[in-house]
Amino acid sequence: MSYKRIVLATDGSPSAETAEHVGVTLARSVKGTLAIAHAYEHPDRVDAAVARALGIAEREGVKAEVIASADPPDQAIIEIADRYEAELLVMGSRGFYKAEQVIGNIVRKVATHAPCDVLLTRERAEEDRPHGAIPYRQIMIATDGSATADRAARKGYALAKRLKATVTLCFVGHPKTGELVLQDTIASIGDPDVASETVIREGGGDPADEILAAAAKDGSDLVIVGNKGLTGAKAFILGSVPKKVAEFSPIDVIIARTVTQNLSEIGKGEGGIVTSGDAKIAVYRDKKGNVVSLSARCTHMGCTVKWNPAETTWDCPCHGSRFAPTGEVVQGPAAKPLEKTDL
Repeated sequence: MSYKRIVLATDGSPSAETAEHVGVTLARSVKGTLAIAHAYEHPDRVDAAVARALGIAEREGVKAEVIASADPPDQAIIEIADRYEAELLVMGSRGFYKAEQVIGNIVRKVATHAPCDVLLTRERAEEDRPHGAIPYRQIMIATDGSATADRAARKGYALAKRLKATVTLCFVGHPKTGELVLQDTIASIGDPDVASETVIREGGGDPADEILAAAAKDGSDLVIVGNKGLTGAKAFILGSVPKKVAEFSPIDVIIARTVTQNLSEIGKGEGGIVTSGDAKIAVYRDKKGNVVSLSARCTHMGCTVKWNPAETTWDCPCHGSRFAPTGEVVQGPAAKPLEKTDL
């Protein structure tokens, strides 16, 4: 999978221009489809806000459609990405109406709740934007050998292969453990067409700092981390890292959504999203081990629900509906329970 369906979120501000260039050139490089998402306060300003992004797409030979919404920006972007069935959402790490610094409230909410991977771009000068070029040449993938990190690594390798980029796998921790994890990752996930290097950071500092230091030394132009830990789930070494990497990385960051699980990974009293063909299934395993399978589509407006381990509910990130583990409505605006389905 190399991101065939891409959503580019823009508010038309100067700080969004780098994201527009990256989103368009990435769509062209992977031969994917592109939707330009815009949340508006004034309907008469929509055309002006998306004109620059459309112009970039036209120059690069990328067909793009505009999807606009009057909902609040974070809610609108999440819902558009969900309805478009996006595999990647591209947005600048600054901006969105209130001159947010580094990672503002809207960007943070989108990065946390988006139904797909999120690429956060750093604002760059005109001459440093990827005009007609491959957007990334050197990709760093952070891994700890966990199942969720492996999912992020697979996405990173697929993207690297498509872009003809090189990969550096980064492990933070004990060298002997790192050697085993990195070699296993290359053997099981690596691609013979993608040049791979490895780096182990033994330092006792914060893992996010170590990853960013490794990326700087390596000359990487993109860092990929799994999103486990952004919503407070129990974590491996990367559990508390994604947010800090997104906050402080001087280069672009992909937060790879890794919540889709195998059925065997869902323990008693837990829920998770499992894919079955093209469908997303919300699976709950009760304390006796019995499995309940439900459509992951919220019955209000069709957004994809996610498991909330703290409250043991299925929550909709778009409009706030909540459902019991077995699908009953706990909180509206949804009025109907999640539909039961087969795996």
